[in-house]
Parts: sequence; C-alpha cells; structure tokens
Amino acid sequence: MEKRARGRPAKDRAAQRDHLMRVATEVLLSAGFARFTIDAVAKEGGLAKKTIYQMVPNREALVGAIVASWTDRFAGEDGTGEREIPLAALLARIHRVALSREAVSLFRMIVSDPEAREKLGSIYGENGIERGVGSVVARLADETDLPTETRESVARALLATLIGEPLRRAALGLEAPYDLTDEAVEARVSAALTLFAPLLEGRGREV
Repeated sequence: MEKRARGRPAKDRAAQRDHLMRVATEVLLSAGFARFTIDAVAKEGGLAKKTIYQMVPNREALVGAIVASWTDRFAGEDGTGEREIPLAALLARIHRVALSREAVSLFRMIVSDPEAREKLGSIYGENGIERGVGSVVARLADETDLPTETRESVARALLATLIGEPLRRAALGLEAPYDLTDEAVEARVSAALTLFAPLLEGRGREV
C-alpha cells in the first residue's frame, strides 16, 4: 500500500507564512511594539497560535522574520529576481526595500520606543542592515578589484550615503523616499556610485 505524504504541502506552508508576515506587519505598525503579541497576530490573521509558534519562537523573532521577508527581495531569496544582479540594480532594489513605507515606520518605532529599541535593535540590524551589507560586498567582490579587507567598509559607506541619510530624514518626516519614481531612485544610485567612483575604479564590468 502506497504511503501518503504527511504534513502540509510546501506551497501551502509558504502561503501561510506570507499571510503571517502580512498580518504581523499590519499589527506591529498599527498597534506598536507594546501591543504586538502572538495573541494579537493570531486573532487578526485567523491563525492558531500553535501554527505561529511552529514558525517563530516569540514576538521578537517574528519581527526579525518580517524584516528578513523584506530583505529577501534584494538578497535573492524570495524567488522574484536574480541572485546576481548588477551593483546599480541591487542598490536600487535595496533603496526601495529599506526606504519603503513599512521599513521607515519600523525604523521610526525602534528609535522612538525604548522597549522596541532594546529588544529589536540587534534583530533589525541582523536581518536588515547586515543582509544589505552582505549583498553589496558580494557584488563588489564580483565587479571591482577592491581588496577583500576593504569591501565591507566601502559597502557600509556606500549604503550609509544612499540609505542612511534618507532614512534619517524620512524618520523625521522631512522626506518620503517611498514615493520616489524609479527614475529618481536610479538618479540617487547613479549619484552615489559617482561619488564612490574613485574607490570603485578598476571594476571588472560596468555596473
């Protein structure tokens, strides 16, 4: 007798996780971190708490999963794009993700709420900032002749220019980078690459 496969199909699990990320993001950004609980997410999303705990161990890890689901878009882990895209295209993608309305709202929450800052600062850094740095370092390794020991510092400086300052201004309500057109984002990326051109000379192929 043929044995039947046990458990939920992978496609269903992926859809369930996507649903959880959407609902959890809505609850987090609308209710704030103090009211962000597994109970609240389960109720809002019509999910069993057991199902959520099978995916994440606690609410802090759930926030990490939310941020990781955003950075998957430029890290090539969500299946929607190439893993090895040119540097300029990667930077434009990072700009769109890191400066999205949701990402700006979460950043503002973390810097303004002491509890959120204490419990989410490192989680945000690991799942957001460090994944961005890692992606840029990989592109610099392929497209430039930068020595291994300098790639990370250049990547961090490049992202600080392209993302850090706009994110600070967005958190203060001085600009809305998520409303920029594709042309405006590309112009920002071009300006940043021009600024860093002296460091990036000798790259293997055009970005």
